[in-house]
Amino acid sequence: MDGRTRVRRWAGFGAAGTLAMYLLVKVVWVVVALGTGRSPVHGMGTGAWIALNTLTVGMAVVGIGLALALACDWGLRLPAAPVLLFAWIAGGLLISAVPFSLLGSLVGGGGGDDGGGASSDDGGMPSWEALLIMVGFAGMAVGVAIALPIYLRERWPRALTGRVGALRAANAPWAVMAAVAAIAVADLYWAAGGGAATNPHYKDGLDATARSLLIGDAFWAAAGAASAWVLAGRARNLPLRLPVAAAFVASGSLVGWGLWRLPFAVLRPGDFEPYERPWASIAVNAVSVAAGVALAVHLARAVRARTGGQEPADAK
Repeated sequence: MDGRTRVRRWAGFGAAGTLAMYLLVKVVWVVVALGTGRSPVHGMGTGAWIALNTLTVGMAVVGIGLALALACDWGLRLPAAPVLLFAWIAGGLLISAVPFSLLGSLVGGGGGDDGGGASSDDGGMPSWEALLIMVGFAGMAVGVAIALPIYLRERWPRALTGRVGALRAANAPWAVMAAVAAIAVADLYWAAGGGAATNPHYKDGLDATARSLLIGDAFWAAAGAASAWVLAGRARNLPLRLPVAAAFVASGSLVGWGLWRLPFAVLRPGDFEPYERPWASIAVNAVSVAAGVALAVHLARAVRARTGGQEPADAK
């Protein structure tokens, strides 16, 4: 076993182990809600609370399975489509957001919940729960960020090696680039305190974590636009792994976070209100999903033309 494979294994097992901490918290929340018959969050019904956290339990189980697949050699023999799909969504949700979320928490001197967090009597979740959730998210993000590129390089080496000039030149997807650039501009505008299309019913101003997440969304949207342009055959001396990685994470982020936020913007469970006006939130997230899918298709076409549909050799 070479050193790179060893790193992949340790990173994958570490991601699975840390995400298990997040899974533990979510299971406890569901069990307690079922036992007490009430939601700990003001304005959210017990049924909605249980449904939301059951969904995140399922997501955590899938994430642990993905991490184990990245760590173990049997993962190299799994069908490509489900591995790439789950890795794409996991990378988009975690790798893109966690660094900015942690930065915002440090700058703001504290953290909030993850969108479905329990609240204690003083309005925040108990410290042990917050710690396990933070470690779970951060550990999974770091583990996947390390293990996934090694996994992809071992399975499809031609997709991540060489230079952009080796790609077959294609037309730049101008509509996709314009859409994700517009998302980046809107996110930066709101992060800077712009008031257009903001929701008058939103109760609190943006804290440091929320602003950092908007900046993170803008960063990855801009990275997606830039990678789409490069993958069309521009910047031909650039190492291929850079635009491939940027497009992979950016498109997953656009789709993953767009799909997560859309139901909240449409249904507004309990007393939830988006920071943007509901119509603006729905529009931005719908465009995000559509643009992310289109960027992923552009990436797949570029990489497939490069690899010729190459499949991996047997695992070592």
